[in-house]
Amino acid sequence: MSRRTLIVAGSLAAVVSLLLAACGGGSKQATPETSTTTTVVLPTWPLTGLPSADATSKGAHPAIVVKMDNSPDARPQTGIERADVVYELLVEGITRFALVFHSELPEPVGPVRSARSSDIDLVSNLSTPLFAWSGGNPGVEGEVAAAARKGLLTDASYSAATEAYFRSTDRVAPHNLYVNLPKLLELKAPAGQGAPKPLFAYRRADVAPAGVAAPGFSVNFGGGTVIDYLWDAQRAGWRRFQVDGSHGRAESATMDRAGGQVAPANVVIMFTEYGQSPSDSRSPMALTVGSGRAIVYTGGHAVEGTWSRPDARSPAVLRDTTGAAIDLTPGHTWVELPRTDAVVTTYAATDQASIDQLTAAQR
Repeated sequence: MSRRTLIVAGSLAAVVSLLLAACGGGSKQATPETSTTTTVVLPTWPLTGLPSADATSKGAHPAIVVKMDNSPDARPQTGIERADVVYELLVEGITRFALVFHSELPEPVGPVRSARSSDIDLVSNLSTPLFAWSGGNPGVEGEVAAAARKGLLTDASYSAATEAYFRSTDRVAPHNLYVNLPKLLELKAPAGQGAPKPLFAYRRADVAPAGVAAPGFSVNFGGGTVIDYLWDAQRAGWRRFQVDGSHGRAESATMDRAGGQVAPANVVIMFTEYGQSPSDSRSPMALTVGSGRAIVYTGGHAVEGTWSRPDARSPAVLRDTTGAAIDLTPGHTWVELPRTDAVVTTYAATDQASIDQLTAAQR
């Protein structure tokens, strides 16, 4: 064999060896390159389930509950769109709100109104929140003071933190009292008190909501107070409407004076028994410890089920008709507390006329 032939043969052998190694056919297999992907799980705000990198650091403070007026003269309210959770419950002939703030602390918020006997149990599952209110008969004032001594809440009323409140000049009393939440936190938050515990369970973004599709629904509180909600897929929320003595259907959108139309991600209906306030025989008292029927509106769907709450320090547990837990969409939640015999109507395709009216009134 000539020298030229030896060189060619050697080159071919080298090429074959490299090919075999690349294909795993050599005595020493090539080690494949590996890559790792790290998924960063962000902390979530406890009262909305929304992820945020600073939820733990910025959320190391108590929740604030603000009692808010819902009379015709109080609308549009300020700060109502930014509350993590809003409770709506009966008072004398109308409804009133208890707004729970934690992930956002807007300034100002109002109009602020009086405390009621219903409020004590209602807010006791919020890990000792600051309770912002103004006015009330001596009996209710005594109930709030007793709850504060038991560690159920921190009294952050106008009387207890006057510097955080002011009266606007563009409305008449009692519909003109507002509170500065950052200032209230500065004045009344106990040193070292952390975030509240969660009230609800939330589903992952890749999990579809249960229940049946619902384009909207209405809640009749009685006495002429009817609340409507319309699903808005673009906003991923339920637009709220309320007709009253000063607002017809065309002006019925529930607006935030500092923002747009209220449209929470979830609306939870908890059919609730009402008793009589021990401090005022004219005032209905929501009995929010116990159990009852529930309807959860989330992700454009309605889920029938129940609520149960064994004691005032515990949140209500929501379950569907099979006994499975009902998970909400991460975001803001409104909790409606109508009487047990209240009429709640979920709209169907045949209710197009009502849906069209609400669509025309949205803002």
